[in-house]
Amino acid sequence: MDTVGVGIIGAGGIAAAHAKAYQMLGAKAHLIGVVDIDEERARAFARRYEIPVWSGESDDLLKRDDIQVVSVCLPHHLHAPTTIAALQAGKHVLVEKPLAISLEEADAMIRAAQKAKRHLGVVFQLRFESDVQRARLILERGLIGAPFYAEVSCLWWRRPMYYENTWRGKWATEGGGAVINQATHHLDLLLYMLGMPSRVYAEIDTIAHRIEVEDWCLATLYWEGMKASFCASTCAELETDSSRMMILASNGSLQMFPFRPHSRQEERLLQIGEVCRTVPEQEIPGHTAEIHDFVFSVLERREPRVPATEGRRALELITAIYQSAFVGDVVELPLNPDSPCYTTAGKLEMARRFTANRAKRT
Repeated sequence: MDTVGVGIIGAGGIAAAHAKAYQMLGAKAHLIGVVDIDEERARAFARRYEIPVWSGESDDLLKRDDIQVVSVCLPHHLHAPTTIAALQAGKHVLVEKPLAISLEEADAMIRAAQKAKRHLGVVFQLRFESDVQRARLILERGLIGAPFYAEVSCLWWRRPMYYENTWRGKWATEGGGAVINQATHHLDLLLYMLGMPSRVYAEIDTIAHRIEVEDWCLATLYWEGMKASFCASTCAELETDSSRMMILASNGSLQMFPFRPHSRQEERLLQIGEVCRTVPEQEIPGHTAEIHDFVFSVLERREPRVPATEGRRALELITAIYQSAFVGDVVELPLNPDSPCYTTAGKLEMARRFTANRAKRT
């Protein structure tokens, strides 16, 4: 296979990044069709990106033999059913984050991909940034020693208008708030750098918005010999959105956003500099880089750099954070199908009880 035909399901804001990335691939990818429940939006999107086919029905794309790759750019609760339908139709699927709103859905998606023998990837574009690759390499080579503490924060502001979109701000459709939507990238990077913690304690609250889900979270994550503090917010009225990741280790430190490695030992600092120079500057931005990688993974018949299993890991940590907040206690990892928040129904019931109890307290 020398080229792939591409369909995009969902013509909202993030779909533009997908369309532009596919166009940059030239002859390697051809945009064939776009679908949106709002047919006028689908038509306008098709016109803007010179896509020959548009529709209000996903099946109109999935039944086409000239489409091999599908981008799913839909509200969170639609990721699983749409992705599974596309896989069953024989398409390779790249789904926007989060992979799904529950581990039950994520596992069903992964099983569908395995059965169909098709690629399933999830968008975590920050992994493709040069500084992220440099930081990971520094940690892998032990150049700052053993990590013992990390801080991760995603302090953003979202206007009330943001939550006027019908699917946002609801457990059943968004699957949560600041943690699963905005901070999922930060948690993915934490896992990418340090691996899965063994337990989690978390608290969530809704402070500034009239929504069901959280706009504030504070959590402590535990590894063997290490701890991390994590906070996420869409109610932080700062001058600009603020993101930070800091890792302290026995012989140095790392900071992200911006990237700053440091060691007081001159020899280690020189080694860190040498490692950083081995990672070239990224020529194209993260979102585009990941989409290109996914297309080439199909063309080259290899696994994409961010397969669905990585999306599931981030979702497992997110689910543990929510479960801890719901029960008010430490949650051990890994989670299993008996965990109260594993299924979609279980998670929604736990969220309903938590919301009801919070209402009584206030």
